[in-house]
Amino acid sequence: MSYPIFGKIRFPSLKSAPQRSFNLSDIKVSIKLNSVLTKWGEQENFPDNINIFDQEQYQHDGNSIGYHSYFRTRWDIKGTVLRQSEKSHIYVNLAIVKGNKGQNFFIPEQLQETITLENHKRFDDDSYYLNVTALKECKHVSINDANYLFYVNDIEYCATADSQDYVWITPITENHYLQFTFGVTNNTDVRDHLETVKDYCTSIMQTVQIDFPDWVKREKAIAASVSKDINQGVAMEPLIWKREAETGSYLDFKREASEKAKQTEEQN
Repeated sequence: MSYPIFGKIRFPSLKSAPQRSFNLSDIKVSIKLNSVLTKWGEQENFPDNINIFDQEQYQHDGNSIGYHSYFRTRWDIKGTVLRQSEKSHIYVNLAIVKGNKGQNFFIPEQLQETITLENHKRFDDDSYYLNVTALKECKHVSINDANYLFYVNDIEYCATADSQDYVWITPITENHYLQFTFGVTNNTDVRDHLETVKDYCTSIMQTVQIDFPDWVKREKAIAASVSKDINQGVAMEPLIWKREAETGSYLDFKREASEKAKQTEEQN
């Protein structure tokens, strides 16, 4: 059974999700994740063994750090059994991020500085994004003996549906970190249920296990000798952009449609 029977909004069952394992240069990562559960796509095939030191696999934007997705999937969020239509979608992206030389991601301040710069570069683009609040609810969390930086991004796009992204980041070497991103299409059907969506994504993250080889443990020990606390960083303030859409744009149409849907819902 992919979806439970009961619930106002229903997610793919985590109990039936397969355990997926990845070997990232002797760093073992496992997580319970369902395959694609939507009528609009098929599950991509990804290798289980990845050389994180292979420079050619990373996608770069100018002088920025490099990204390599090692697993992606998408699920429908469904309504009640009597109303089988899709309410929204969750996009999942697991990525390896490679830093520049001289960075040490086991030192929290350096990891946070990189994440702040990357979010700023991404959203400082008024041709693609409108109102954005990045790095919301930023905090350090521990999951199965691994330390993560968690934050939320509220994103309003110029020409596509808005999203709320839940992001967990954890360093796996001095120069690499893993980024787990769960993006929900933020429409009127799920707007009142975002905390439930976040709780569901959090429950998936609770299944993540990372086993480090000795050479990574030595890197961590060296970082601990130069940093007061490798488990905590400094407080991070949200990054905020406020932009207006062009008159007559697709966004105007999208907002009008959203308002009409809300009025119809209130009348019913």
